[in-house]
Amino acid sequence: MVTYRTLAELEDAQDHERTTARLRIEAAERYLGHYRSRVDQVCEAFFSVGAREGVADDPGFREGLRRVSDAAAENVAYAGRRVGELEDEYDCMLREQDEQRERFLAEQ
Repeated sequence: MVTYRTLAELEDAQDHERTTARLRIEAAERYLGHYRSRVDQVCEAFFSVGAREGVADDPGFREGLRRVSDAAAENVAYAGRRVGELEDEYDCMLREQDEQRERFLAEQ
């Protein structure tokens, strides 16, 4: 456990920890949005090619496109749950920091 000499040291360390965690969450959210956008673009492009080639109504083509879309949707849902877990961890960290600050003040 790190021992802080002053309240300012403790708060600086906590600020750094919060900033790092928030940046991590924001990066995950950006990546998820980018992934979702790219998958949508790829599916639309495949459908456009299929329509142009006259196979868009082919059951095999549609099934393949549906499988890709379903897999992407599962990935997005999983990633969304992970981002939610990061948010929960962040909230827990904030509570722990509050408790740490209160303990520090009580010891002073």
